[in-house]
Amino acid sequence: MYQRWDAKVKTSLKLVSAAILASISATSVANQESDNIEVITVTGDFKKESIQTLSASVHVLGEQDIAMRNAVHLDEMLNTAANVNYTSGASRGRFIQIRGIGLRSQFVDPINPSVGLLIDGINYSGLGGAALLFDTQQAEIYRGPQGTRFGADALAGMIHIDTSEATTDTRAKLQLGAGNYNSYNLGIAAGGGIDNVVGMRASVYQNSSDGYVDNIYLNESTQDQDELVARFKAKTDFSDVFVSEFNLHYIDIENGYDAFTLDNSRKSVADQPGQDNQESYGVSWRNNFSGFDSFDINFNVTALNADTLYSFDEDWVCKDVKKPEVCRAGLHPGGYSSTDAYLRDRQHRSAELNLQSKDGSWIAGVYYQSKDVDLTRAYTWQVQDFESNYQIDNIAVFGQLETRIDDRTVLITGLRAENYQDDYFDNNGFSESGDDSMVGGKLALEHQVNQQAMIYTSLTSGYKAGGINGEALAKARDEGVDQRFFETIKYFDPEYLWSGEFGVKGMSKDQRLVLRLAAFYMYRDNMQVKAYKGYKATENSTPIFVSYLGNAGSGRNYGLEIDGRYQLSERISLNGAVGYLRTRMDDFANADGESKDGREQAQAPRYNYAFSARFDATENLYVNLGIEGKDDYYFSDSHDAKADSVNLVNAKVGYALDSWEVSAWVRNMFNQDYATRGFEFGNDPYNYDEIHTYVQFAEPRMAGVSFTYQY
Repeated sequence: MYQRWDAKVKTSLKLVSAAILASISATSVANQESDNIEVITVTGDFKKESIQTLSASVHVLGEQDIAMRNAVHLDEMLNTAANVNYTSGASRGRFIQIRGIGLRSQFVDPINPSVGLLIDGINYSGLGGAALLFDTQQAEIYRGPQGTRFGADALAGMIHIDTSEATTDTRAKLQLGAGNYNSYNLGIAAGGGIDNVVGMRASVYQNSSDGYVDNIYLNESTQDQDELVARFKAKTDFSDVFVSEFNLHYIDIENGYDAFTLDNSRKSVADQPGQDNQESYGVSWRNNFSGFDSFDINFNVTALNADTLYSFDEDWVCKDVKKPEVCRAGLHPGGYSSTDAYLRDRQHRSAELNLQSKDGSWIAGVYYQSKDVDLTRAYTWQVQDFESNYQIDNIAVFGQLETRIDDRTVLITGLRAENYQDDYFDNNGFSESGDDSMVGGKLALEHQVNQQAMIYTSLTSGYKAGGINGEALAKARDEGVDQRFFETIKYFDPEYLWSGEFGVKGMSKDQRLVLRLAAFYMYRDNMQVKAYKGYKATENSTPIFVSYLGNAGSGRNYGLEIDGRYQLSERISLNGAVGYLRTRMDDFANADGESKDGREQAQAPRYNYAFSARFDATENLYVNLGIEGKDDYYFSDSHDAKADSVNLVNAKVGYALDSWEVSAWVRNMFNQDYATRGFEFGNDPYNYDEIHTYVQFAEPRMAGVSFTYQY
């Protein structure tokens, strides 16, 4: 199962690790004057602790990091994290991959996320559009399997977002912004307390934009953004030993979706552009009782109701004879007109009870989660709308123990056992049930070299439940379709991920230099792979593409991650992140029988980087300049189309005085076109047999001004 490291990788790892420890020591001597950088504390693991002592690879996005990019949504921050990527195929980049593992889309079949998303304790996994960042205190990206802490939703990692806390202090924030493409946003947040017992905070944020696609047939913007998020948080100290926190979220997203064109431009001619909508209500109630001498009790419950609509114009063209110069492709006799729409009603409930020692050295608990998803698919080529229901109930028991070996060394052992039961039925008459029992865990050794540096090594495992390919089952009934093929991929099995990791974390004595390195080797067993089967029900009918999930024999992912900050001088600070990633698939062939054995996995660029420098010209005026980039990578595991490598430049100039700040900013300064989703097939009505690569572009150059007032 485990493969030997390549000699060059071993040598590089030793050299980098030694360089980090040496540079920490050198900087500690060179920088005698203290100019402290804030120590970052993470809260997404079992206990609150410094990122410098956590035996895991975590990238943290603080409030200041978000502000430097003027980011509205999480997808505008993901390029700053080593070995993190994302895909669009929607109005936002809401499908995330960590170390080359993660979903790229969702259409008919119920699927389980590989990267979890928690916001204020509410599980938004699979609903990445909800990750709007206004009034966010901190976002933490946990890389690698989080089997003990998060279970089945965190095979590749977890994103943990905390919005600004509720306090009894009176605080308020106002943010106004405007930019090109008729973009504007307005956010208001305020909080205060009642008798120093109840702290509250409420926020509301509206973001609007015409988007980056012009529909020249409809003469309007059809990739527009209309996003509203409102949150309320209350924290109550009922007594010295009982603290309760309540969170309420409302999200209303009504975004257009019109991203693909036959000529791979930002000029659409679709006559029936789609939507990418979400309306959701979320609530979490988190409680801590610390009245016992040896342990605390934590009890948390959450609920989420989300209605989503994802639709698109399948042919991407118009069929208006009055506008032949625009609708040329659609007017061809071989052309067709069709739309596809997916309406989902998702209900999610969870409850967790755990006991934790006072010093955080052990924890034990039980977790229950239920999901109920109703799907209606309205598709032009269906005789009737497709309807399905997918119900999931999973229960888990977990525990983790820290055993101190000596004054500097700690052994961590963790285990999570989870039973995952699902029931599926649809209006094609299919009714199937699944029952998977899975185990994940963590074994880690932490050693504190000195007060400034620690090293760790760990073995962690994660898992992801299997499922059923409902769409493929339905197609197996179609006349003229190769039923034998669809029967072979009726089910897909659970995937397991084993990860070995070695890390070095250090900080100079004066805290000017902070460095973190992680090297990892991951083995994917029964690797779940998204694939497509194209067919014609009859010789003269329109080609139809059926997506399904299959299992490759295995996969391997290994690489390095380096994060760092350096206070070069009193006025200049530097930040950086670099990721190196190698991947491969073993024993996998696509639906056409083409072997992909040994090929790199999709959405896994070999390198990515992000560096930024901030210069405080005066006490009030600052300039921030950033560069970032990534290598080329495959869009899909089933075909060989690639996204090109890209390098981007971002900048911000700001003036801050007392409680207010005004700034001008730009992202993608040189207006680079780069793709965030791609397909390879024939969609041109002039020649169905000619295969093309079609892409969706990321945001072009975005520029604007922002005003913030807070106290």
